[in-house]
Amino acid sequence: MVLHYLKVALRNLLKYKTHSFISALCLAVGIVCYTIICFFMQEWAKLENLPDSERRIRITVNQKQSPFFRTNEIKRLEEQSISGLECLTIQSFNNSTEIEVIDNEQRNLPFLIGYRGVNSNFFSYNNRKLLHGSRLPEAPDEVVLSHKFASKAYGTANPIGTTIRLANPQSIAENTIQSFKVVNVVEDNGLQDPKVDCYFSYEIMTYDALSVQGYLSPKATMEMLNKSLQSITWQRNEDTVHSYAAFSMRQDKELTMVQFLILFIASLILVSGLINFLKFIIQMFYNRQREVALRKCMGSEKKGLFLLLFAEVFWMMSTAFLLSLFLTELMINLAKIYIPSHDMPDLPLSSIYVIQFQIYIALLMICMLVIWFPIRRLRQVSIISQINNNRSRHIFRSIMMWLQLGIAIFFVGSTLGVNMVWHEAFGQAYNPLTSEEENIISLKVNSQRMWQHINPILSDIQALPECIETLTMTDDLQSGNHFMRTYKKADQSEVMIDIAMGAPSYFKFLKIPLQGKEVNGDAEGTVYVSEAFRQQLDKDNVQDRVEIEGQSYRIIGIFKELYKETQGRATIGSVFFPSNHFRYFYVKLAPSTNAAKSIRRITDICRNYVPTTLPLEIRSLSDNKQTMMGSMYMTQVAMTILAIVSILLVVLSIYSAISMDTVSRQKEIAIRKINGATPWIIAGIFGKAYLMIFLLAFAVAYPLVRLMLLSIDADTVKCIQGWDWGILLFFSVAFMIFLTTAYKIYRIMHINPAEIIKNE
Repeated sequence: MVLHYLKVALRNLLKYKTHSFISALCLAVGIVCYTIICFFMQEWAKLENLPDSERRIRITVNQKQSPFFRTNEIKRLEEQSISGLECLTIQSFNNSTEIEVIDNEQRNLPFLIGYRGVNSNFFSYNNRKLLHGSRLPEAPDEVVLSHKFASKAYGTANPIGTTIRLANPQSIAENTIQSFKVVNVVEDNGLQDPKVDCYFSYEIMTYDALSVQGYLSPKATMEMLNKSLQSITWQRNEDTVHSYAAFSMRQDKELTMVQFLILFIASLILVSGLINFLKFIIQMFYNRQREVALRKCMGSEKKGLFLLLFAEVFWMMSTAFLLSLFLTELMINLAKIYIPSHDMPDLPLSSIYVIQFQIYIALLMICMLVIWFPIRRLRQVSIISQINNNRSRHIFRSIMMWLQLGIAIFFVGSTLGVNMVWHEAFGQAYNPLTSEEENIISLKVNSQRMWQHINPILSDIQALPECIETLTMTDDLQSGNHFMRTYKKADQSEVMIDIAMGAPSYFKFLKIPLQGKEVNGDAEGTVYVSEAFRQQLDKDNVQDRVEIEGQSYRIIGIFKELYKETQGRATIGSVFFPSNHFRYFYVKLAPSTNAAKSIRRITDICRNYVPTTLPLEIRSLSDNKQTMMGSMYMTQVAMTILAIVSILLVVLSIYSAISMDTVSRQKEIAIRKINGATPWIIAGIFGKAYLMIFLLAFAVAYPLVRLMLLSIDADTVKCIQGWDWGILLFFSVAFMIFLTTAYKIYRIMHINPAEIIKNE
């Protein structure tokens, strides 16, 4: 019997396969969004639910400019007896360097790693399990590895007792230790330290900013602890400072509200998809009342009708679930392509699939409860009760369409606003190269091993026949972000200016107009200024020399703008410092050169000197993957997809509703036309309901979108402060609804009453 219902349900769904597939696809997108947010919420909860969370405290310095500690200041804390403080825990912020691993076979393997400086209490305080006993670092030349890095560097071999060596000890300021002994391996912990490979002693990091945490003793109070801390003072930048403690794990109401807001936004598409999904199933079931009547005559009970409708829900929900699995893998792969590796969190598919399956089961349970109502109503045979049910069904349907339309307006408005902000912030960036970016290859010098062989590498690259021009820069051209410095105007007010630093051939290489001479080599004490900054200097009566942050520079030229500079956003102009120091090397290829082949050739050249354990960062200037711009582009695409999905759901919902209305009310319209109703009166009968739903949805959704966008950065982003984009949003959504309903309303406006009565 169950197989029979499954076959019947599948046959019925295939009659409307396009509608069914779109509904399942939209629901799948909602499941994916909600799953990912639930996963991050669970991981965040793990970080908050650490042992003794009510006693956890954070100790900071009473100096706003630098509230963190230095190594010598922590030594002073450790030397004192601080009553009320337990388990003093020290950790630095994440950093990166290059190391050489000497494995059990005495091979020397270089790696780029992320690292932190910690003390021995760090692991127990953060509930991190050690995988090889309880041995903790006891000396500054001992190190603990993450399990992920240990597997990468040593495979299945035990790393305990092996040695790692800094490729450049000077990468950690004033560090004199070069070799470190591996004493243990710590388990990986999701979001807490996703990119940390090595845990060194904080004692080797003399100038790094260090955070201090601990426990408040059970019998102590915060007042007692702060009194003890205030008695310990030291000198910093000619100021006398001390430290103070505050609870670190008490629930932050603002953070909780943000978490619920994110979860709410993620649930909007899921709810909208589920409404459309159930409405389509139940509406289709209502339209088959003749079939249901025949089944009742043949003795079908509520159980049979329930199984028939549930079978349709099962097929659709299972299709949506399978599509969501595919979309999850696709989304994670795209994220790995576009989001920089150091910003990409670990996303274990097994954990995500478990959450996804739980959501699938929960949605099935919800559907089982919802579909019982149409079954109960269809069992009622009274004409009066059927009329009342139809009326209440239309009210319910209108509320659901209002909610769906409100969600669609929210996402479409958000997408429109974000695109406008993006265009204002980055879309008008100065780019004199236009389509030539594809023929410029970027090479980042990202490892000590590459620095050691940089001269032969660059010589081999310049010897390539397609290489026609080169440029060295200290910062990345692809990011579009420049460093900033302050300039003091004549009225003593301070403003920001963009700065770039690199070879003087910068202007010729990037085709930027320049007035002045191009110096050879490193011209210390000289600068080029932009036209916009030159205008400000003229106002300040500055001619040949400009003072920037207390240092005077001679102006040797004026250029139009920096590459990818955006005027008028946060700066008043820009400055270029000629320098021979660089971290990025750019190669311009001859026209009609295959950039992909050239990238492979440059990669082969680098691999002659750099082993495969070290990553290479070689890409076309037009390729924004693994950059901040790429991440922002990914966010734009994701929001656009959500907006399209919400629009699809609304279009399907309104189209199915207007289709059912025009079919079920044909006899009424025929009688109205016989009594003299004009086509426009008939159009108003159907159109005013959808117009009212739209106006109510827009009145709720648009203010929410506007408030959200204005909270981003209302002072610097002017485009979202006007009302023109709201008017555009209003008429765009209204036009979409008009197109969705126009054809069906036009058909019902021009029906022939005689044909309708004849068919009856």
